[in-house]
Amino acid sequence: MHRIGQFVRFPGGADTIAFMQTMPKSKLIAALVAVTALLALPAAAQASLTYVKGTFSPSVYVANDDGSGAHKVGAGYSPHMSPDGASVAYFHEGPGHAAELKLAPVTGGAGKTLMVGWRDSFYLAFSPNSEVIAALRGSELGKRKLVLITVATGAQKVIATGYFSGFSFSPEGNELVYAKANTEKYPPKSDVYRISAAGGKSVALTKDHKSMNPLWGPTGKIVFVKQLDAKKRKYGPKNELYLMNEQGKQVKRLTHTVVDPLLQGLFPTDWSANGKRILAEFSGQDTSYAVGVNAVTGAQKPIVKKDEMGFVATALSADGKTVLGWEGGFEPGTKHYVATVPFTGGKPKLLVKNATEPDWSL
Repeated sequence: MHRIGQFVRFPGGADTIAFMQTMPKSKLIAALVAVTALLALPAAAQASLTYVKGTFSPSVYVANDDGSGAHKVGAGYSPHMSPDGASVAYFHEGPGHAAELKLAPVTGGAGKTLMVGWRDSFYLAFSPNSEVIAALRGSELGKRKLVLITVATGAQKVIATGYFSGFSFSPEGNELVYAKANTEKYPPKSDVYRISAAGGKSVALTKDHKSMNPLWGPTGKIVFVKQLDAKKRKYGPKNELYLMNEQGKQVKRLTHTVVDPLLQGLFPTDWSANGKRILAEFSGQDTSYAVGVNAVTGAQKPIVKKDEMGFVATALSADGKTVLGWEGGFEPGTKHYVATVPFTGGKPKLLVKNATEPDWSL
């Protein structure tokens, strides 16, 4: 499962990957070590939910996936849970208003600053093994650098420069796709590129200068946005979802959406692990609500209802059955809450009151 954040200050993530090792039992001390390790695993595995509380002084929290066992991580926002559920990356304002990318263990303890100059914090992607983070670095204005950060060492590697609109790891984690334009002109003259995580020369998968927000799926498909009808629409193009294979071939239009003049349309958010369902967000001026898309037929349906300030989705469970998100609109207040909803629709299940920007590792 792969995820991309598009709205307000949102997400990235992937499936939970649990690793368990069998320890030798020939000696008592080894047995005790094994028991201690096994007892510690459930707590780390359950601490798979992160979210933000506080409007004017936001802080990041982590909790079990049902909202229980919550504790504060630190001051900041835009949290992203690692695929293994062991750590959370988030935005923190450091000394001199420095834009810091922080990483903290979900079990508690001191976090560390991985990068200064983090920009567009709604864009962040963990590699599937949680060992590498892709993020954007730069000054407040101007071009960004797409950087790969090794979590263990903090080492940074720049793999592209420009004006970005989304990026995503391959299911194996050895490659990325990203969308980039070379100028700030609107609408962006953006294309989708593929590159090795080791660096090197990128390959253009599109050449139409209107493709963006790629999200690499689990079955060799990449879903992405094409901006259409720019010359026909008064305020700008509309978004439609397209599919292509990993070589940029077999391009197929997936959705046909009615988009009002002041709205943009669909952005892909997440894939189900079987590649049959896509979670998307319908966005535009003062509008954002979750939409479920059939990845085969393109059929789409609001997860809760079509509402300007509706249920904002941030992640989809690996089995494709459950959507994570929040309600309460974008205005400050106390009516926000984090909840889950069935992909097929239904009543939201409350997880956390007075909270926004959730992410998880399920």
